[in-house]
Amino acid sequence: MKKLTALCAFLILTVFFVAQGQTKITGEVVDDADQITKLSNASVMLIRAKDSILVQHTRADQNGKFSLLRPDTIPYLLIVTYPKYGDFYKEIVQESDGAVGRIGLSSVSQLLEEVIVTGKIPVVIKGDTTEYDASSFAVEKNAKVEDLLKVLPGISVDASGKITAQGKTVEKVLVDGEEFFGNDPTLVTRNVRSDMVDKVQLFEKKSEEAERTGVDDGQRIQTINLKLKEDAKKGMFGKAEGGGGADTDRGFYTGTLAFNKFNGTQKIGVFGLTSNDGTVSLNWEDRDRFGFSDISSEISDDGSVSFSWRGDNMDYWNGRGRPRAISTGLSFADSWKEAKHKLNTSYKFGIIENEEESTRTSQENLVDAVLNSSDSSASNARNQKHRLNARYDLKIDSLTTLTMSIGASKGNTESSRTQRTNTFDGNGNAINDNIASQEMQSDNQSIDYSAYLTRKLKKEGRSISLRINGNHNETNGEGWLNSEANFYSSNTVSIIDQRKTMESRGDNFRSSLAYTEPLTKRLSSSLQYEFSHGVSSSISNSFNRSGDNGPYDVLDDEFSNDFDFNTTRHAANLSFNYRSDLIDANLTNNVRNDELYQVNNYEEMDLGRSFLTYNPSLYFRYKITKAKSVSFRFNRNNSLPSLMQIQPLRQNTDQLNIVVGNENLRPAQSNSYNLSFDTYNMMKNQYGYISLNWSQRFNNIQQNILIEEGRRTLSYANLDRVANTVSLWSSIGRDLLKKQKVRGNIGLDGTYNNYFNYINGALSENDNIDMSVSLNFSRNVKKGLDFYIGFTPGYSLLRNSLQPDLNSNGFVYRSNANLEYYLPWKVKIYSNINYLYQAPTKVFSESLQRFLWQPGVTKKFLKDESLTLNFFINDALNQNIGFNRQQSASTLIQDQYNTIARYYMLKVSWDFTSMKGGKE
Repeated sequence: MKKLTALCAFLILTVFFVAQGQTKITGEVVDDADQITKLSNASVMLIRAKDSILVQHTRADQNGKFSLLRPDTIPYLLIVTYPKYGDFYKEIVQESDGAVGRIGLSSVSQLLEEVIVTGKIPVVIKGDTTEYDASSFAVEKNAKVEDLLKVLPGISVDASGKITAQGKTVEKVLVDGEEFFGNDPTLVTRNVRSDMVDKVQLFEKKSEEAERTGVDDGQRIQTINLKLKEDAKKGMFGKAEGGGGADTDRGFYTGTLAFNKFNGTQKIGVFGLTSNDGTVSLNWEDRDRFGFSDISSEISDDGSVSFSWRGDNMDYWNGRGRPRAISTGLSFADSWKEAKHKLNTSYKFGIIENEEESTRTSQENLVDAVLNSSDSSASNARNQKHRLNARYDLKIDSLTTLTMSIGASKGNTESSRTQRTNTFDGNGNAINDNIASQEMQSDNQSIDYSAYLTRKLKKEGRSISLRINGNHNETNGEGWLNSEANFYSSNTVSIIDQRKTMESRGDNFRSSLAYTEPLTKRLSSSLQYEFSHGVSSSISNSFNRSGDNGPYDVLDDEFSNDFDFNTTRHAANLSFNYRSDLIDANLTNNVRNDELYQVNNYEEMDLGRSFLTYNPSLYFRYKITKAKSVSFRFNRNNSLPSLMQIQPLRQNTDQLNIVVGNENLRPAQSNSYNLSFDTYNMMKNQYGYISLNWSQRFNNIQQNILIEEGRRTLSYANLDRVANTVSLWSSIGRDLLKKQKVRGNIGLDGTYNNYFNYINGALSENDNIDMSVSLNFSRNVKKGLDFYIGFTPGYSLLRNSLQPDLNSNGFVYRSNANLEYYLPWKVKIYSNINYLYQAPTKVFSESLQRFLWQPGVTKKFLKDESLTLNFFINDALNQNIGFNRQQSASTLIQDQYNTIARYYMLKVSWDFTSMKGGKE
């Protein structure tokens, strides 16, 4: 009993003293002009003074009054905000500071005449915009904007530079309200210095279509706007980087020189790069920074905005082989006459050479047997390309805007390849083999253009828009093929020794005219007509020798072709848009008539067909709150067969795999459904989302396979079975240890893909299932230990109905970690780890695992820490082997290939600037 009494007394005293440590902060929010109008729902925040951590948040009641608890006695900052009013802040230091009393907020109009702010407010919420004061958040010297974003409440940045704000991906970063060399968000974040930034504004930007036509389509793009300091808007910044190292048999090097010069709206960017460490171009964030973005946007029939990548193999390395690269470019952007005119241009030149060696093991499932094959190849390739892009925006008047763009490229490709393939039955008996070598050289060029004119009419929401775009492309090439295939069951040999020539060209034109009419304040309609026409041709000739050592001048009719392929489309769209505070909805009705006309010039045969299709789409979003919404989307689309699928030609570049076309193909239809939910709590810095997707494919165009003596003949056909794909993406993230700034994230992903084709006349059903759970922890404060650690266990199922006992199902585990520890003397040690494990399966008896570890140390020099010395070891354990497992119809495949493995490198990097804001 005494123990119970003592325990109760202890608990009572504990509660008493805790309560004594907490004090209540009360007040009333009114309009300062009359001191009577109550500002209900005003936002009230209590922020810890030393590090700007949000501790408490509430809103004023209908009488303008609020109350919240101060948890302890350390200094705090009280912030009160209300839309269209100036912000109020007060330091809470003494216990007596808790009785704030009446707080009068001044309207925006009044603030234009007087200044009442006497200090800095770390975070201010103005309506739908969250504004951060950059100088209130601590980062390293010479830190970039990306480092600043990582310490802002509600914003996170992953290792690839992807920015997530309030649970949504940031798709655009502006500088003083303008695009800064491209569309990619990291155009600024990894390159512009954080000490040049005054304010960071976060908001949802309307689509370009809505801004130009005045019709709110409900589309929003999560956007960050960086407001620069006044003295940071003129000058030059850039970087110079060079590194060298080696492994046991070769040296490695990398070098980059790039800079930007801008004066107000005028921006000039230049870069040059050379390397053999896998860097084949500026990385995607630097491409945008220096004006070489390959991201383009397009407005779809339902008004939604989609982003696409226009780059090619000159812009990235797929991890196969050992590339060597040279790349350079120049960009210019400017606007004048109060941004009435805007011009963006860029030019780029690059050369990439690569040497690749690979092996492939595959199993083909038949009804009563299996075929196993092994393939080894070696290739050399050299690509060279010039590319030019330009865009001009003109505001003709306050109601009319014109945008014109043009892009052109010219390139050359040279390649050589040797390949050896062996095919065996299930008992290991040889069926066939093939040894082939091929050389090819081609020249290519293309040009594309577009124009977009919009005109707002007198009635609000009424507009008319005209679009015109097109492209021209052509390729000319020549090559040589030598191949010898042995077929053991028939004891035959097939030998090919040919010269190949190819010539292709295409011209495409598209135009559309749209008229938008507001029906009510919230409902609008749009009527659009579209016309497009495409003309393409393909000539591919094969020549045999006229004797044992004669010239290649005998045309091989069987493997030569000359085709013309023309398409014409007439389409009409009738769409309705509804927009309110709670609901966004769109219904689009699209009717298309497509005419296809094909001519076989060698055989003097032609074929014409037309298809009338209906392609509706529906979008609905319900905003439960400003930070929580649920949405549904449905799309039906008809996909026409391509020229390569239709043309009945035969190719002999691979004697064991022959592809033939099908003149009788019909359009394939697909229905897509999406249901998603997202939520964000800024006060807790917590987000969550879940997305469920389902697509059905009718009359799906698939490849049927006929196998004779191990030789596969692949033909296209419309399948009478419905193919299905179901996927789930979900994630939840929040602060786990707020004081230590440790965040956690858990996600659940899954994909199920079911489709059909015929193998030797038997129906083959294929199932691919991938499931995974991800768990991530991160800390990023640029002090002590920073880390990002991720664990992703999963399971993969590759099933085929013809041989259900020989499926390739197995456990898959991925893990990655980025560790950084900041030491005195401007020294940082770091370690990047990436681990992948794929368990053995019934088809592939060996497990595949790869543990990549890159340890390193950096040291910063100079007063502004702009010079960095970096020493690291790439793949310190020498385990970087390239491998991949996949399923293609009834074939299970495992690839292995050479790649860049262990080497050490010493790299020196200098970030320079002449901008005053960057030197403070």
